[in-house]
Amino acid sequence: MEEVELKEEKKGHHILIKILLFLLTIVGLVFCYMYFFEPKTIITHEYAIVNEALPDSFNGFKIAHFSDIHFGRTTNEKEVQKVVSLLNEMKPDIIVFTGDLFDNYITLSEDNKEFLKSELSKPSSTIGKYAVMGDTDYIDEVAFKEIMEGAGFTILENTNVPIYYEGNTPIYLSGISSITKESPDYTNAFKKTAEGNFYQILLCHEPILFRNVSNDTNLVLSGHSLGGLVRIPFLGGLIKKDNVGEYELGKYTTNSSTLFVSNGIGTENLSLRFLNYPSINLYRMYNYE
Repeated sequence: MEEVELKEEKKGHHILIKILLFLLTIVGLVFCYMYFFEPKTIITHEYAIVNEALPDSFNGFKIAHFSDIHFGRTTNEKEVQKVVSLLNEMKPDIIVFTGDLFDNYITLSEDNKEFLKSELSKPSSTIGKYAVMGDTDYIDEVAFKEIMEGAGFTILENTNVPIYYEGNTPIYLSGISSITKESPDYTNAFKKTAEGNFYQILLCHEPILFRNVSNDTNLVLSGHSLGGLVRIPFLGGLIKKDNVGEYELGKYTTNSSTLFVSNGIGTENLSLRFLNYPSINLYRMYNYE
């Protein structure tokens, strides 16, 4: 009897060991997926934006939006080249970048900076390329401006530009850089060079600004949150950041204003992604359903 019980006990231990090994294998595979695969798999999202305030001449206007590269962490040369390729495939009318080219804990070499300037000069658009600074870009503000301006981007800092497309009525594109350095100047950002009610787009880094500008702008494009990096069904992102508020990822609408929060390209602090692929957004604009 004791011999039978001993065999049963050993059999139970073997089963338990197999279960633990299976679970450890699953955990290891999930970790490898989160670290090696998903952060390197860049996809695109396409959205139709409909607003009757948009001038007729802008029907079909295309905006490509990317954000939060955090170069040197999980985004390296290969990933930047993939971003450039995807942007060019979109054939956008304007390209916008909403901050965090750099990463807090990565020191870029001069070769890295020259690479970024060279690669980011390659995406083409029919009208122009525009950018705002993110919180980590203030690590080297001079380098950020040299890279982005050298790549053909116009940096918008509490200012705006009129955009014309197949007509004489413009829309206005405003930009507010990261609010971690100084308070935003909404008055100057929305100050127009012409009288009238124009369709208004705002580029900003932190999505929490939507609380303050939803009555002043038709469309807000932002980044910063990285979608919470690791997303759990029904719970959202696990990595919470300052100046995000309730606007973690995707589309939000208040009155006649819409916010899109990009989940970005890179990673920050935690070099993992789960159920949250790095992505580029393409917006097609219309003034009719």
